Amino acid sequence: MESFFATVVKVLVLMKNPANELRALSLWVVIVPLATINICYPIAVAFEHVSACIPYLEGCTSVSSTGRNPPESLIFKTGMLSSAIVLALLWHQCADFLRQGGQATWRVNLLRVFGFLAALSLTLYAVTVGLKTAELRFLTRMGVNGFAICNLLIEITFIVLYKPMRIIATQKLFRWLIVFCIAIPLLGVAVEVAKWAGAPKHPSDKTVAWNAFVMVSAYYAVMARILWHHGYSGGRLTSPSHCRNGRSVQ
Repeated sequence: MESFFATVVKVLVLMKNPANELRALSLWVVIVPLATINICYPIAVAFEHVSACIPYLEGCTSVSSTGRNPPESLIFKTGMLSSAIVLALLWHQCADFLRQGGQATWRVNLLRVFGFLAALSLTLYAVTVGLKTAELRFLTRMGVNGFAICNLLIEITFIVLYKPMRIIATQKLFRWLIVFCIAIPLLGVAVEVAKWAGAPKHPSDKTVAWNAFVMVSAYYAVMARILWHHGYSGGRLTSPSHCRNGRSVQ
């Protein structure tokens, strides 16, 4: 028991370091939403709320269906609502990090605005998913579409602002950011082409939604790895301009 509490104390001390906090926030956004839908899906199957298949390939059910009915809806809403809060905090702190790297305040504030709107959209989606009336289902769709648009704008903005600040250690990782950012809208184009060619509409849309979730998580995973290369010195995050040869100057 003593060792458990000692571990908790060490974690809390580490979290006081702004660099560790920023990394932890980015990892949360990678892990928790993706884990949430993949935990909720087999529970929903077990309670016969959705069909059993490989949704990433067959699209037999939507992502939202994994969170419409209890008990899985409790896990779904908890995971998504907590991730919405973390998402807003992540982009707020990431804006500070980029400002320390020399970016103008008005530019980094775009991250804060888009981050807040994305978090608000995700919250709207999580709160209204599973509700039955047509009006509330419309709000669910607004939440989904709002999150998709705002998140794509965030990804593009981060790429543009971080590009002039790259260090040697993050050159290849930066290219992966671009790949995943492009891959998400390409999924939408691909599904429209597939439907035009005769693929079933609803399974195709559902398959894209599941795989888009993976692409978004992959983007944040690369971003977390990029942030890992930047340290903490002099009471603040070490900006890219203070790094040399992929190592933070401490």
